[in-house]
Amino acid sequence: MKAIIHSSTAGVLAVALLALAACSTKQEAASEDMDSAEPASPTATSHLYTQTNETDNSIIHYGRMADGTLTEMDRVATGGKGTNGFKPATGEESAPDTLLSAYAVTMSRDHRWLFNVNAGDQSVSAFKVGADGHLSLTDTEATGEKAPPSSVAFDDKTQTLYVMHTLGPNHIRSFKLQDGNLVANEKSYTLNYDKFDNRVATSIVVSPDGRFLLADVLFNAPPAAGPDGPKLTPSNAGNPDGLVVFPITSDGSLGDPVLNDAGAPTPFSLAFLRGSNTQFVNTFAAGNGAVLSTLAADGTVSNGPLATVDLSLAPNGPSESCWVSISPDNSHAFVTNFGLGNLTSFSISGDTLTSANGSLGLVEGDGKFMAFAGIPTSGPNDSWASEDGFLYQLYPNASTLIAYRIEGKDLAEVGRYPIPYNSPSGLAGF
Repeated sequence: MKAIIHSSTAGVLAVALLALAACSTKQEAASEDMDSAEPASPTATSHLYTQTNETDNSIIHYGRMADGTLTEMDRVATGGKGTNGFKPATGEESAPDTLLSAYAVTMSRDHRWLFNVNAGDQSVSAFKVGADGHLSLTDTEATGEKAPPSSVAFDDKTQTLYVMHTLGPNHIRSFKLQDGNLVANEKSYTLNYDKFDNRVATSIVVSPDGRFLLADVLFNAPPAAGPDGPKLTPSNAGNPDGLVVFPITSDGSLGDPVLNDAGAPTPFSLAFLRGSNTQFVNTFAAGNGAVLSTLAADGTVSNGPLATVDLSLAPNGPSESCWVSISPDNSHAFVTNFGLGNLTSFSISGDTLTSANGSLGLVEGDGKFMAFAGIPTSGPNDSWASEDGFLYQLYPNASTLIAYRIEGKDLAEVGRYPIPYNSPSGLAGF
């Protein structure tokens, strides 16, 4: 018997066969796409920023992963100029620690704003930080000074940005942040006093409660040429003048400064212990170590004993211990030794520091740069420690940024990332 297929039934079968063929084609294409697609990028849990400090300055934005590793997200122009490796304080054509400073990049405490200095054209920039960590430049303004700006600090309470310059007489200028714009205040502030009228500053910090601005002064006069090398005039050597504390008034202006004994000669930068408005660690370039200090309500400072670094790499020193980051549990301070090319961890207990591990994070540079210790160094400068237990360290002469996991007094490397040669400065994140 012949099978009889009605035309309507035949049409249905034809449509069904076409649908099956299309579905098969889509599945094959999807399978091919899956085979050729790159693995999905890991999701950033937080963010890290540094500035290239190149002639056309820009901020490098990294996404921080849960394991501490980094992914470069983008680079955002600051609208200002960097020094591109030139070091104004010493006249070196290309050298790490170009700005002779700490906190060339900083953030507001609520992580909504990021600020940086542009030392090549004496300006400062403000960025709004998006929910995804990406930056939007909102303003770039001249600081009004001829000396290079080198350090910034922000007071969330009064929405005031303080900009420090390496040289005075007007070491500190300030701006109000208004709808993303930086509005200059007319006032300026000096770190000079009757004995010394041309002091060299390195960094400023606002206390966590917003009551004080603290400034470290490295030299009481700029380095001068001498027959046996540069002639230096260290601050805090015979005069208790290395740390200057300004009270912050309700409108963000600064009150009368208080000169303090910093605890040793040549203070460079300081970091407050987490959760503390009074205790901080200060570092000393020629003092070869660090001190745990306490800030009183009247702006005076008391200091614990100096804890020194291991100088076995360069017995005559100086170590140029210049930058410091605090572990999440406040148990250790990690100090960067510019002249030695490494880091030292110090244990924090009561009001004292003790050396814990003196041979951390040693990285070799290109062999062309030597600091005052007289040995080749990678010139490590700024560092930043996260609340989830990682430390990030710049090694500009090695063109490298290294991520470490903090393990008590020790550091375990988790990743290395390329950065421009010699010029980068400043690290901030959340």
